[in-house]
Amino acid sequence: MNVLMINIPAEGHINPTLGIVKALVDRGDSVHYVTTEEFKERIEGLGAHVYVHSTQLKPITPKEMKNANIHEFLQDLLKISHETLSIVQKLAASITIDYVYHDTFGAGLLVKDYLKIPSVSSTASFAIPEEQFLEISRNISAGASLDSSPKLERENAFLTKQMEDKFGIKVKQPFQFMMNSADLNIVFTSRSFQPGGEYFDESYIFVGPSISNRFQSNDFPLEELKEQKVLYISMGTVLQGFESFFQTCMEAFWDFEGKVVLSIGKLTDITKLGEFPDNFIVRNYVPQLDVLQHTDLFITHGGMNSTSEALYYEVPLIVIPQTSDQPLIANRLVELHTGYRIDPDEVSVEKLKEAVQTILSDPSYQQNTKKVSQSFKKTGGVEKALEAIDRHLSL
Repeated sequence: MNVLMINIPAEGHINPTLGIVKALVDRGDSVHYVTTEEFKERIEGLGAHVYVHSTQLKPITPKEMKNANIHEFLQDLLKISHETLSIVQKLAASITIDYVYHDTFGAGLLVKDYLKIPSVSSTASFAIPEEQFLEISRNISAGASLDSSPKLERENAFLTKQMEDKFGIKVKQPFQFMMNSADLNIVFTSRSFQPGGEYFDESYIFVGPSISNRFQSNDFPLEELKEQKVLYISMGTVLQGFESFFQTCMEAFWDFEGKVVLSIGKLTDITKLGEFPDNFIVRNYVPQLDVLQHTDLFITHGGMNSTSEALYYEVPLIVIPQTSDQPLIANRLVELHTGYRIDPDEVSVEKLKEAVQTILSDPSYQQNTKKVSQSFKKTGGVEKALEAIDRHLSL
């Protein structure tokens, strides 16, 4: 089969799909993945064909996120969707695509309509029924705005009309680019970790986090983590502007009895952070799955991808939620006693030390994290996802 995969260019959306890509390729399907240059190497390393578009999601700081208008994000998704459809148009002229596997964000349903083929959706976070989406969006992290922005709305309406005219498709409503649900929805968590998981019908298949080898070159010294207590700190790859937070971490953990791995992101200038304590390993990029297998405690923004990977490897978390679904994820971790939440405006040397001491001295965090990990590993993984896809396509 020829499988078309549509996604948005973000680590937390791309990485969960890599296990699906590998499983499809391994069984003989031909996978055609539309993304950006940043993700080409790791996807091609799995045996897929990659088609590159140029539009990136704009990096943003937490402060900018608080004052953001959601129409700005929609404009990015519109531009990505236009380029994606252009690639699909050319690709469909040379091969017959059997179905499209798409993220909840982006052009998935438009591609389905354009090609008139079946689709399967997957969500990189908790599943959210469509009718709840707009209500939740109105409370996006610290007041990100859904308010009217006449200039942005005019620009987005123009971009939408351009796309509709060029490809003969119809955008049903503006937030379609953030709500690409389908008759079959793959959810990369367990039903027990999903809030209200028992209420989702059989169109939602819970398969656990997609953990797979990532074919990326790196020079990280994993051997330095062996037989050490390891504290890993990362605030993800989408948000930027965490220099003062990283410096607070350096002050808080200069005397940590073990290794502190600090991933500062690709856009942070490492030379501006000052001199690092001897027990710190600081990198712009960290091979996260490898590091988590040696980690005792993870301090993070609480993105779903990072959270799921930590829980899979039985690593408790300290979560400092910034935006989007991160407060919801942080609350779920606290509810299950697998994590400790610190609000961004409460971060201090003392608070970080207190949180680390609390988790490392209380074995129930580790025990509860192990339970969640076991729930992930019992879901059926990518094999269950492929069985559901095959069953769906045969209907």
